[in-house]
Amino acid sequence: MNNSKSELGQYLRELRKQREETLHQVSKGTDIDSPMLSKIERGERLPTSEQLKRLATFYKVPEAFLKVKHTAEKILKEYGANETTYDAIQLVIEQLTTYSKKLKEN
Repeated sequence: MNNSKSELGQYLRELRKQREETLHQVSKGTDIDSPMLSKIERGERLPTSEQLKRLATFYKVPEAFLKVKHTAEKILKEYGANETTYDAIQLVIEQLTTYSKKLKEN
């Protein structure tokens, strides 16, 4: 993953800076060590589900919002930003739309 393209990491860094907190302060509040937080912010690592939950609680943001960003980054990290990935995501959208319609009918 290109570190400069980590939207989740950039978002978390922006939250921290808006609150004028250090990595050490976030570490104390989330029980995630500072080096790991730094790697997450730089896009070198993706947080675990438990770490996402702790970060959401600490920053008072919806966990679901962080999970969406996390999932998008996992897809791009695994498959890259290319036409095949784009086409696959379009297919998933179609399938989810069908699934959603079926749920509404029931």
